[in-house]
Amino acid sequence: MTDILKIFFMNFINDLDNLLIITTVIRKYGYTVKTLFIYIVVCLTLSRTLYVLVIHSLVDFPSLRFVTGMIILSLAVRLAWSIEKDKRVKIIPNISIFQMMLIVMATDFSICLDSVIITSELSSNPSFIAIGIGLSVSTLFILYRSFTDLLGNTSWIQVIASGLIAHMAILSIVKDPITKTPLVFIEKYLEIHMNNWINVFALDVAIIIMIMGVLRRMQNRSSL
Repeated sequence: MTDILKIFFMNFINDLDNLLIITTVIRKYGYTVKTLFIYIVVCLTLSRTLYVLVIHSLVDFPSLRFVTGMIILSLAVRLAWSIEKDKRVKIIPNISIFQMMLIVMATDFSICLDSVIITSELSSNPSFIAIGIGLSVSTLFILYRSFTDLLGNTSWIQVIASGLIAHMAILSIVKDPITKTPLVFIEKYLEIHMNNWINVFALDVAIIIMIMGVLRRMQNRSSL
């Protein structure tokens, strides 16, 4: 029971910012959290539990972080560039639920690895892991529904989410084994601390994408 509570609170706290990202992605494709609630809880619980059970081999699999990071980075650009429609207009989902859940799980994979690694240190019992993660995910999305109107009133939330997604995508890409070798070479050749430059670069990319989103919305307003 103690392990379940530890996993629940750790994931709950770490996923507060992830909630914004995932819900923004869901709304972009015309779905609502209420419609997908059961699918989200089941898919994220199963996927995260699987990640925890195979985390050490999964994290070091060459090109996995790189590919998912590039996908998530492209998603960040699309979020920043797209304009959310008026909430009074019913948005028709433009992809299937299956495709939507694949996108949600891909997004979650890129932003939850730190939580997964910590969870793997808290317990090795699959049942405890699944229960703790399931409770934290369901609690977060239930709470989300209490302030869904606030988030749904403006597409500017997409700008913030796009920056967060871009920042995490860059950090995921540089942690991939295929990118570590050239980064280590550059660090030794130029005698610099790459970690500092990577953090600055990730932040710069996030800022650029957010500025792009702001300019896009200003342009949209002026054309109305």
